[in-house]
Amino acid sequence: MNSMMIDVTHDHLLTKAVQITQPADGYRVGTDAILLAASIGTNKGRILDMGAGVGGVSLCAAYRLPDTQITAIEKNPDMAALAARNITDNGRDEQIRLVTGDVMAMPAVMANSFDHVMSNPPYNDVRGTRPRNRARAMAHMGENTDLGDWVKAALWAVKPRGTVTFICRADRMSELITHFETAGAGETLVFPLWPRTNSPASRVIVQVRRNVAGPGAMLAGLVLHR
Repeated sequence: MNSMMIDVTHDHLLTKAVQITQPADGYRVGTDAILLAASIGTNKGRILDMGAGVGGVSLCAAYRLPDTQITAIEKNPDMAALAARNITDNGRDEQIRLVTGDVMAMPAVMANSFDHVMSNPPYNDVRGTRPRNRARAMAHMGENTDLGDWVKAALWAVKPRGTVTFICRADRMSELITHFETAGAGETLVFPLWPRTNSPASRVIVQVRRNVAGPGAMLAGLVLHR
């Protein structure tokens, strides 16, 4: 156990390029984090990672995009402490700034200040069975928030014409896109993720631009398993 009395495991991502210490039980870094980090297509500017957890998305993005500056915000103090440890262990203290705070109440200085905002928000239906593990429940279903709240927070933080990228369950894609478009974001790009060939998509990556009303596109997507 560590000093926070949480059982942890020591894992790695991107062929051991990224080292991750994370809870043995509860929400753990997976393919969602890796694919979300891969969705930022330019190696410049300031990136915000909303709901950073132990820092998996931020660290993968930092490895891929060494010329960017990343701010990671996480509400849970235990997860934030692990994120701080992971940032240091990976030598990313100069590139990644950690903020321990609520995505729904970010410091005013963060408004309109990021070129890219990315998030793996709580996207499971709140009407489903809530996991017993509190950290897993918050990551999957949120706590008194919904997708619309996360969309508003992201569009508040991103610069006009900047990009916002979310990964979510495919069956909530239309809801997510509606939230974005209602809030004034457009040029919607949808990147489906299929578990296997001829299987329905399980996840989608949705990227929009703030204050841009251009047409969107359905991209080719990716089959995750052969």
